Amino acid sequence: MVVVLQVSSWVKENLLLVMTILGVVLGVLAGAFARTLEYSSQTVMLVSFPGEIMMRMLKMLILPLIISSIITGQGSVAGVAQLDATASGQMGSRALAYYFGTTICAAITGIMCVVTIHPGSPTLLKHTMEETPDILKDGSKVTTMDAFLDIIRYTDIVKEGS
Repeated sequence: MVVVLQVSSWVKENLLLVMTILGVVLGVLAGAFARTLEYSSQTVMLVSFPGEIMMRMLKMLILPLIISSIITGQGSVAGVAQLDATASGQMGSRALAYYFGTTICAAITGIMCVVTIHPGSPTLLKHTMEETPDILKDGSKVTTMDAFLDIIRYTDIVKEGS
């Protein structure tokens, strides 16, 4: 009885830890079970859509969080608000140089990957304006669900000749 009370007390004190571990275990079990099933392409699209939106929202929040952290000085070093104008300018210049450098590296890496592996279906690249817009070359139709999801997400449309 004493051991049960001690365990119960420990669980109450570390409830967040227990729930996190329980969530990870249940997620692994659900994922293992889900891999055994076959899903239609529409089901995969609908399940992946919220994750895609969440990743875009996280990307949208990263830069403002970094900038506000630098300005307010939440870290162990003094923030920009506590520095003089010269030091602030140097830090800003370094941050911009880093940002542009990593952006250029990412663009070069992306272009190299696209040229190397040619992602996407070649039949979609040959799509012309003479066809009806709701039927693709492979015979699949654009559904209403696709149209509604495209309102929220950004899709790249590759047109021949542009």
